[in-house]
Amino acid sequence: MAILFALRGKGDAALATLLSSKVNQWTLLVGSLPIAYVLGGGGSALRLDSRQIEEFLLTATQTLLGVAALLALRFPRGAAWTLLGLFAVQFVLPGQTARYVLCGVYALIALAALIRNRRHLLPTLAAPFRRAPYASGSSREERISF
Repeated sequence: MAILFALRGKGDAALATLLSSKVNQWTLLVGSLPIAYVLGGGGSALRLDSRQIEEFLLTATQTLLGVAALLALRFPRGAAWTLLGLFAVQFVLPGQTARYVLCGVYALIALAALIRNRRHLLPTLAAPFRRAPYASGSSREERISF
């Protein structure tokens, strides 16, 4: 879907689709994994081996960087190439040390992006709790109708 938006010149919709699917995937995975483990007869602690911990950290730092980079609701070409390059490196250097180094690189770039986009942080966190202003001349029922 995101590719179709991008091909039609709707970059904002393409990025929104990608970000939404990533957040949904991440929260569903992290939220349902412990539940499935307990329901499947596992104990109260979800035990992960070293490879699973690496993958979990790598995914978490990738997500952190993606969110930090998109705080300003702009996604410059350089940021896209950086994400693509870092993502590709994990396939070229698949070892445990390389994964932890990549996690560190993702975290450092995310920290830099958070500092750069710090003025957008509080408005972004407050946005879900603000009421959208109603357009003048239209009733609430007209805006909510399906």
